[in-house]
Amino acid sequence: MVKFRHIPPTQFLKGFEAASRLESFSRAAEELGLSQSAISHQMRLLEGHIGQPLFMRFGREVRLTDAGRDYQRTVRRCLDLLEEGYRRLEPYRKPGSVVIYAPRDFSRRWLLHRLPALRAAVPACEPWLDTSGAPVDFETMELDLAIVYADAPPEGCESLLIARDFLSPVTTKDLASTLRAPTDLLGASLIHDERPTGWADWLRSIGVEPNGTWHGTNFSDSDLALAAAEQGQGVALGSLTLAGEAIASGALVQPYEHMLDAGRGWYAISTRDRLWDVDVLGTWAWLREQALMASPQHRS
Repeated sequence: MVKFRHIPPTQFLKGFEAASRLESFSRAAEELGLSQSAISHQMRLLEGHIGQPLFMRFGREVRLTDAGRDYQRTVRRCLDLLEEGYRRLEPYRKPGSVVIYAPRDFSRRWLLHRLPALRAAVPACEPWLDTSGAPVDFETMELDLAIVYADAPPEGCESLLIARDFLSPVTTKDLASTLRAPTDLLGASLIHDERPTGWADWLRSIGVEPNGTWHGTNFSDSDLALAAAEQGQGVALGSLTLAGEAIASGALVQPYEHMLDAGRGWYAISTRDRLWDVDVLGTWAWLREQALMASPQHRS
C-alpha cells in the first residue's frame, strides 16, 4: 500500500496557505514570486486532488469554503512543523554544537550569564539552548544534555545535581526595610508562582501560621515572579538558585536568613553515548564545577 497518497505537492500547499491567508490569488502569487495564473492553476489542481472546492471566487478576492477552513488548519500546522524541523537542523551545520534543553526560568536566571564562562572553558563548544519546554526523550530527540527540575533524576540516564531548590523571601531593599519580623509578611503584597511549595509552607516552617489572606499577583513563570519583585511589586518566595544573580547585584535582597528546602532540584542529564563527544563531556564537566559554586548551601 502506498503511504501518503493523499498528500498533494508541497508547492500546492504553500500556495494554498498564502491564498487562504491573504484571500487573494494575486497577493499570494506576489508573496511567493509566482504569476497569478500559476497560483490559480495550482489551486484548481489542488481542489481536483482533494475532490471538492476549497475556495469561493469573488472577482479578484477569494473566500474559503467550510472544507477549506478545515483544511487550512491542517496545512498550516504541517507547514509550521516542517519549518520547525528545518530550523532544528541548524546545530548540525555547526561543528562543536552542544544542544541543551533547559527550563526557561533556569536558562534566564542561572545559565544565561554563565554562557561566556562555558565558551571560555570549552572553546570549541557552540551552545544551542532550547527552552521550548518539550518533554525530554533522548531516544526520539536530537539533544546532547538536558536540565530538568525534579525531586530526583529520571532513571536510565547519567545525572548530575546542579543545585537543590531552596526558597526564601526576596524583594527590593526599600520593601525589605519594612519587613522587620516574618509576621510582617502577612500584611505584605506577596508574589506567587506555581511551584508546589508556596508561602504557607515557608511561613509554617518558621513558626508563623498563615492567615489565609493573600495579596499580590500570581505568575506561572518563576522568572517573571522574580522580575516583578525586582520592580518593587511585592515580595516573592524566590528560589535562591534562580535569584542568586539578582541578590549578588543588589537588585533583590533576602530580608530573612531562613530558607526552606523545596524538596526538588535541577539535574543535568545525558546519556553515555552523548558523553563520548568531547564538547558534550567538556560542558558536563563545566556544569559540575559551576554546581559546586552555585548551590545556595555553598554560599558564604
